[in-house]
Amino acid sequence: MHRVLTAATLLLVSAVLASADELRTLGGKQISGTLTSITDTEVILKTADGEVKTPLSQILALDVRKAKDIAPDAKVSAVRLLDDTVLQCQSVKFLGNDVALSLYSGVTLKLPLQNVVWILHDAQDAAIKKRFDEMLAEKVRRDRIVILREGVLNSLDGTLGEVDAKGTTVQFKRDGTEAIGVLFERLHGLIFFRNESVAEQPICRVYDEFGNMLIATKLGFASGNLTVSTSFGAKVTLGYASLAKLDFNLGRLTFLSDLEPAKLTYTVKGYRPGYIPLLAKNTNIDGEPIVIQDKKYDKGVSLPSNSDVQFNLGGKYKEFKAILGVSAISQLDATKVQSNAVVTVYCDGEKVFSHQVSAKEPKAISLSVKDAKTLRITVTSRNLLGAMLGLHDHATLAEARVSQ
Repeated sequence: MHRVLTAATLLLVSAVLASADELRTLGGKQISGTLTSITDTEVILKTADGEVKTPLSQILALDVRKAKDIAPDAKVSAVRLLDDTVLQCQSVKFLGNDVALSLYSGVTLKLPLQNVVWILHDAQDAAIKKRFDEMLAEKVRRDRIVILREGVLNSLDGTLGEVDAKGTTVQFKRDGTEAIGVLFERLHGLIFFRNESVAEQPICRVYDEFGNMLIATKLGFASGNLTVSTSFGAKVTLGYASLAKLDFNLGRLTFLSDLEPAKLTYTVKGYRPGYIPLLAKNTNIDGEPIVIQDKKYDKGVSLPSNSDVQFNLGGKYKEFKAILGVSAISQLDATKVQSNAVVTVYCDGEKVFSHQVSAKEPKAISLSVKDAKTLRITVTSRNLLGAMLGLHDHATLAEARVSQ
């Protein structure tokens, strides 16, 4: 009986731990507990040691549960709004100058059509979604209607106008033609050219278990319900049971591998493009996963000797952190590879760090980049062949990131 009780207790404890909310901070702390309150200034979790209050300004994310897949046979109409909110809808109904969006979470939102950037029906179809994404990537400064013909999406450029009172047609005018009413039932999507911007500053992204992502300008949590204030004027209430994640990052922590370099040069003459990657993102120089002293890192950048990369920070960040070392090379043990590479870091042209890379002793970097406009990283070599030909020495900065 004692063994049965003990096993049952262990199972209960394991279930509680597995279901705990996980809060991650800018400083790298992880706090496990249960969400009890959100105010304008802080998030409160009930933990085994009591209540823990964390300022909103220090939170990266609060993970509650994993999102679940919508039923395989369900049809999804994806909608993106002006504030970058993305919604998974069962139906989209046009009501004159407004639109009603019925979400798979059971919530129905009514908002001005002027807040909608695009709508895509059958977004659950991978081929349709891929073709639509290609359309969105095109630099077209016009409205577009999207039509499905013989299984392929096609778009027509023009100007979208008024929706009729019954919500069945929308006026569409192409250059050199008269405006006509196009039936919504014949359209597979709409793309609005919007050059407006949202005035209110967002504080976080809110994800529910159905894959909806709302941009919140204000949050409140009480009696098991999360209230999300939006830039389009609606307040959305989500039950705790449907909440998946609150992402407060919004640029507070940014990995260098997610940024495009402002400048990238290689100082060896006669460099052949493709022979050596000037900047490998989230891999080592050989394109393999980043591994330093048997620890794998999902994020990071790798640079060969004689490389020089610069990122624009815009004065938004306070700290730069990374693990400097040598990632494993194909068929070689990185701990046995000697490196003569020297990594130097500059902020706005001023040298703030310089260190010779060691495969055996990785170095944790933590530098102030407060108010810095640019972050520059160079890799030089003390090896003659490395300096002249770039054939030796490289460096990996695992988890290289800047934070606010």
